[in-house]
Amino acid sequence: MLAASHAIVGAAIAANTQNPLLGYTLAVVSHPLLDLVPHWDFNSRHNNRSPLSTIVISALDAGVGFGLGFLIFAGEVAPGILFLTMLLAQLPDWIEAPYHVFKWNFPPFSSIKQFQHRVHSKLAAPWGIITQLVFLTVLILFATS
Repeated sequence: MLAASHAIVGAAIAANTQNPLLGYTLAVVSHPLLDLVPHWDFNSRHNNRSPLSTIVISALDAGVGFGLGFLIFAGEVAPGILFLTMLLAQLPDWIEAPYHVFKWNFPPFSSIKQFQHRVHSKLAAPWGIITQLVFLTVLILFATS
């Protein structure tokens, strides 16, 4: 999924979990579960982009997620807890990033890359975008009600 989607799910977890440690754990666990949902992403794994382009696109994707997470859930949870839960929901992607950007083909980067490859369920645009939007809309409606 897009890093933005992972962040929004992390924010929803933070807003709906009384214990921050439980929220942090659920955020990390949510990542591979969300990647099982058929989705589209920026395909940073198999492209000819420069490392700088990959970093910029990924940072914008993650930043949009953090921004939307704060916009939707800031009034419900302390900012530090909200930020950390969103970051942890994206954590496997952050750990995998050096594998793609710097070609660091050794653990933990290569291990996370292999794991993520096994759990990803890709779906081309526009359907892969639609699945994320529908999933997030339902989640946000449920989490904010």
